[in-house]
Order: sequence, then structure tokens, then C-alpha cells
Amino acid sequence: MSHPTDSPLVTVVTPTHNRPAELVRAMASVAAQQGVRVEHLVFGDNCPALADPALVQELSQRFPHAVISNIAGAEHAALPQDYLPARIAALRNRGIAAARGSWIAQLDDDNEFEPEHLSSLLACLAAHPGAEVAHSWRLLVAPDGSPYEVAGENPWHPDPALRASSYTRLVELGVFEPGSAVVRDALRAGGKEFNGVDTSELLVRRELHERFPFPTEYSRWWRKLEWTEDYAWCVQLDRAKVAMVCSGQATLRYYMGGYSNAAVVL
Repeated sequence: MSHPTDSPLVTVVTPTHNRPAELVRAMASVAAQQGVRVEHLVFGDNCPALADPALVQELSQRFPHAVISNIAGAEHAALPQDYLPARIAALRNRGIAAARGSWIAQLDDDNEFEPEHLSSLLACLAAHPGAEVAHSWRLLVAPDGSPYEVAGENPWHPDPALRASSYTRLVELGVFEPGSAVVRDALRAGGKEFNGVDTSELLVRRELHERFPFPTEYSRWWRKLEWTEDYAWCVQLDRAKVAMVCSGQATLRYYMGGYSNAAVVL
């Protein structure tokens, strides 16, 4: 891993529950970042795997830039328990509060960065001095690592009856392209309709996160619409007219079939 001394420190935050193999893959992708200094804060969401001191020691030795914590017991009970995105938001905010970096990135434990992910976002921000947040696009991949092409339906729309029409509209707006595994995310698709950006695509100036933490309270309506913490956060930025810039590069490998891997509500 390259550590240029004159580059800003980027903090990457990862909440995790009990997918150690996927977590190792994600941590390795952070360690492989080129042209940037990183610290990686990993927070177990009452994670049985991270309750094993031997595993934590092994991960700490393999990834010395990482700080691994398992939030369990009374400390975990104090986190939001009745809505999963609220608890994940609290874990992300915990990472932001502990971060030493001037820039904050998030990486879900089932995804991975391409080696140039963070450096390309920093370059994008350098080209837009007034911007406080940048994002990439994402390459969808199947569990076996092969490209995954979305066809006919938007798999993330909460209403199955509207997934086909949502897909058609997002093709019109340039987010989806038939035959391509790349999702061209934007806060407003085609400069028009609100779309949002996946958390793992983001690089955010620390001061912006201090003004706009991830929401930890969700109304009954938000819950009915299945708002996730990244969608709710993007809504805040859109309402405040905070400009995002995009690298135009699919430097996030986004594995299909999962959700931010925090413990399910029992």
C-alpha cells in the first residue's frame, strides 16, 4: 500500500456483523489503495466473529492500518434496535466521530474498492475546490465476482410492482444502461429526479459529516418506504443543496444479494 506523506489522511468506516470472509476481502481492498494514506475503522455490530480475540489479532496484524472494535453488550443495547438502518447509521456516525482523517469514506463489508477508488475521488475533489463530497459509480458483481447486469427491473425499488417502470425511467435518465453492469449513480439522475448515491461510493469532507451525520431517527413513513441510512443522508444533502461531484469511474465493486452487514433485529 502506497503512503505518500503529503496526501491527506482518509478514514474508511466499515460496520460488520458475521461475514469474516467478506470482511477480509473488504479490508484487503482498503489496504490496497494507491496514492493515499488510509486508516480503517471496523465496527462489529454485536459480531460473533469479532468476539474471537484470535481473529481480531490476526486481522490487526495483517491490516495494521485498521482499528477493530466489536460493539456488544450494554454498549450495543444503547444503539437503535427497532430499525436496522438507524443502527447502521449510529455505527457509521461512531466511526466519523473517531476518525482522524480529513476525508471520510464508507465501505460496507460485502463490497470492495478498486485500488484507485480513493485517489480518483480525491483528484475529483481537487478539480472542484468548492466541493465537500465526491462519489464514484459502481460495478455490480455477482457473488462469484463476475459482472452482474441489471435487466428489466430496478432491484432496489421497495415496491416490486414498480420495479420495471423504475428501471425504464432510470435507463432514460442514464443511471442504468442495458447490457452494462455499471450503475451511473447521481444525486439527481439526469440532473432531474432524485436518485441518491450508495454509501460506499462516497468520499466526504469531515466537516460536512459533522453538519450532516447519518440520520438515526426514522418516521413511520420513512420506514414504510424502507429508507436506508444512505438514502436518508442523501435526502438531507439534496434539501440543503449541497453539491456533489462525480469521478465518472466505476471504482466500487458492489456485490449483489446483501445489505450492510449489521446484525438483524431480533
